[in-house]
Amino acid sequence: MADSQFSPARSRRLTGWLQPFLALRPVPRRMALALFLWGLGEGMWLYIRPLYVAELGGSPAQAGQVLAVAGLAPVLLMLPTGRLIDRIGSRPLLILGWWIGIVAGVMLALAPNWQWLIPGFFLYAVSSTVMPAVNAYIAQDVQLEAPGSTMQNIQSVISIVFAAYFTGIIVSPVIGGLLGEIMGLRGVFSISIGWFLLSTAVIMGMPRLPAYTHLHLNRGDADAAVPLKPWWRFSRVQLRLYAVLLLLFSFMSLGYILVPSYVENVRRVPLSLIGVLGAATASGGVVWMVRLGRLHSRKALAAAAGLMALAFAGLLWLPVGRWQWLPLIGVYFLLGVYLTVRTLSLGIVSEHAPVAHRGTNYSMVETMFGISAFLGPWVAGMLYPVSPQLPFLVALLALLPLAGLVWVTLRSPATPHTS
Repeated sequence: MADSQFSPARSRRLTGWLQPFLALRPVPRRMALALFLWGLGEGMWLYIRPLYVAELGGSPAQAGQVLAVAGLAPVLLMLPTGRLIDRIGSRPLLILGWWIGIVAGVMLALAPNWQWLIPGFFLYAVSSTVMPAVNAYIAQDVQLEAPGSTMQNIQSVISIVFAAYFTGIIVSPVIGGLLGEIMGLRGVFSISIGWFLLSTAVIMGMPRLPAYTHLHLNRGDADAAVPLKPWWRFSRVQLRLYAVLLLLFSFMSLGYILVPSYVENVRRVPLSLIGVLGAATASGGVVWMVRLGRLHSRKALAAAAGLMALAFAGLLWLPVGRWQWLPLIGVYFLLGVYLTVRTLSLGIVSEHAPVAHRGTNYSMVETMFGISAFLGPWVAGMLYPVSPQLPFLVALLALLPLAGLVWVTLRSPATPHTS
């Protein structure tokens, strides 16, 4: 029996699936481990946050208010974080962000009532502003180890690293749900802190990297003497790039945010099955992150827009009935591409940004995504009462031409900005 379980063919398939992770250099591999461990902890309660608010005495409306206030943190703090990355480097902010996440986790676990969850979730959202530092740190390491790397290679490595995070989120929600039934949701939040501490231990051991000024990609040293524009002076090409990303993120969010409500209220899918569908989305996030991360941003984001449009079409026109949950798993798998779009945009953003301002430009991506996380739900909230199908139809009709706009607009510059 043991021999059949660990047959050479099965081992080869497992090795093939893990190959992208095994091929990582030591620093990205350790970052992937840290994010995987953090994903295990966060995933335990990620999908049950409103239930925790209710357990502590809050109403559904108050749960929405708690999470909406938390969503302000990335929008307000991403650009200042990016400036700090460019000034002091990534590693100090990595360590700070991880410890802020632990403090927030403790606040959430010890909250006596739902009002205390407001500062807890807000502080936890503050810790998420470390994501540009993660991206910049990995990009630095890739260029140090392989000075001839292209931005597409950097994006591919970052995609694989973040796929590890989504892998953690696939596994842990089921564990969190089971533990929540046994010991209550406060216990789930308490146990998640252990995973956060393990993740932080990995981050504390990450090496220091040289400053950005030592990194030059595919350019001669003479080009390093070219003076930089002030960090706030974005070129017209960069502004057009961020405008397109804002449109893309916003229309994806417009349809994505109300999928659980639509599936439960219109398609009459039981709540127990919606949890399984959520795992399908996280699985899709892993697959699309690895597959599309190998492509140039222009191709990857155009494909992402098309996949998202296909998912919305499935929600609208798949037949409703006893066996609908099987194709719905496929729809939710496609929806996982929404989790990848920030990372998939880093390649083209890097090509249009000087290395010394990379932290700022990575933070601009996160800021655009944060703004879209407000705009999309706000518009969806107005459209859904008119017709539950309307948010998905509007998003579908917008994403199809947006895929073409991405293809036409997000072109590489003639000379990459690297100094």
